[in-house]
Amino acid sequence: MKNKKKDLKAEEIKENAKEIKPVKNTFNTIEVIVIMVITALFGSLIGSAVTYFRDNGGVRINNKDLKELISTYDDVVDDYYGEIDNDELLESGIKGMIDYLNDPYSSYLDSDASEEFNEKLEGEYIGLGAEISKMEEGTILVRNVYKNTPADKSGLKKDDIIYQVEKEEVKEMTLDQVTETIKGGNVGTKVNLSVKRGEENLTIEFTRGIVDITSVTGEIIEKDNQKIGYIKIDIFAKNSSEQFEEVVNNLQEQGVSYLILDVRNNNGGYLTTVKSIAEMFLNKKDIVFIVKDKNTEEKQLASKNKPITLPTAVLINGSSASASEILAASLNENIGSELVGLQTYGKGTVQKTKTLSSGSTIKYTIQEWLTPSGKSIEGEGISPTIEVELSEKYYNDPTLENDDQLQKAISVLLEKSK
Repeated sequence: MKNKKKDLKAEEIKENAKEIKPVKNTFNTIEVIVIMVITALFGSLIGSAVTYFRDNGGVRINNKDLKELISTYDDVVDDYYGEIDNDELLESGIKGMIDYLNDPYSSYLDSDASEEFNEKLEGEYIGLGAEISKMEEGTILVRNVYKNTPADKSGLKKDDIIYQVEKEEVKEMTLDQVTETIKGGNVGTKVNLSVKRGEENLTIEFTRGIVDITSVTGEIIEKDNQKIGYIKIDIFAKNSSEQFEEVVNNLQEQGVSYLILDVRNNNGGYLTTVKSIAEMFLNKKDIVFIVKDKNTEEKQLASKNKPITLPTAVLINGSSASASEILAASLNENIGSELVGLQTYGKGTVQKTKTLSSGSTIKYTIQEWLTPSGKSIEGEGISPTIEVELSEKYYNDPTLENDDQLQKAISVLLEKSK
């Protein structure tokens, strides 16, 4: 797709970093989400729109084909000459059915991938609240410590060097192994880190607790005596709409006259979350998006009159997918918001997902979503109203001042107000 290669270059400026987050229990919730699958977790899968349902039914044993499937499973387990892991055999059969669909958005996720997938969307996890990366010499650098988290309260600092976890040298461990060791356990359990801070060696004991993931941040940019509110949305997690409302209220209290919403590199998230955010800008009964299955189309309407009336622009790129595309299309088609940047990814289908007893997850396509005007974006994406590529200067020094797309959005908003 056009401009995608250029977008991916932005990732080259990022270090290999992980947030210290333990695995969360698997979920079973009635919820509708649109999610772009994280490349680091699921390889070449880029995006997926997912619908969560409770599993209400049992096995349809009266189905002749299903009886034959069960019979084959039993025969293989009973008669095969070699050793068989029954659970793995069953999961292989399930994975085979999903693979047969030959659908890039239908997939089987093992329990580890499922747990990380779920945790990101839940917007919270059990852990410490820090971000770490592996250094060339094998030590672990603390890249960030989030406020009011166990890590913050225990005294861990940004740029601390972790050289032992529970008295085990980290040089012999991968970043994943370090993360798993730190995050293991439940709320209230302890973990000890040996840390070098300057010339000082410290042992810091942490108590694991609930950490909220911050997915929405905001700041004020001043230009030409005007205040512009800049809001970055990293993912549409369960708690993102509450975070968005808090951020935008804070910006309005400080007197911003314009808003710029940045969903570049945003992989998606809950459909209910993006609907809640979009309808803050819409009038009651405006169409937020449309969901279409084999037989019907259902318009998703704004439920209340918009509380936000500020002129707004949206930043997009080739890694803006699913829920990000819904927000961009909804604001553009309903209130004429400019879309600044590059063509979006083009993820316009919806999946149903089910968590298996093993902790693994299957998901498969059941619906398509359309823009308010009824347009499908699947495989096509959404074109920016103002196309802007990022310059080499930005990639070498990724600041707001060097962000060509952001600066263009600012100038467009200010120009419209004249």
